[in-house]
Amino acid sequence: IDHFLICTCKLTPRWFNKPKFHILLHLPEHIRRFGPAMLFATEGFESFNAIIRSHSIHSNRHAPSLDIAISMARANRLCHLLSGG
Repeated sequence: IDHFLICTCKLTPRWFNKPKFHILLHLPEHIRRFGPAMLFATEGFESFNAIIRSHSIHSNRHAPSLDIAISMARANRLCHLLSGG
């Protein structure tokens, strides 16, 4: 990890100040505590926020969870029908 960070700093110093590079320093300890890094990666879930936000655009904000659920159910129903349902 140290070698990677040194090489990165030499090649592109502006990347070195990114928070994820600091997190790399703690990676061995996190792996010992929590297991493989794939088990505690959050990017997949964070990208799902954009999907949820897109379904809440037309919400009346009185019952956002219900509005999002209905919108997602409609989208899933459409995908199911278009795939041969």
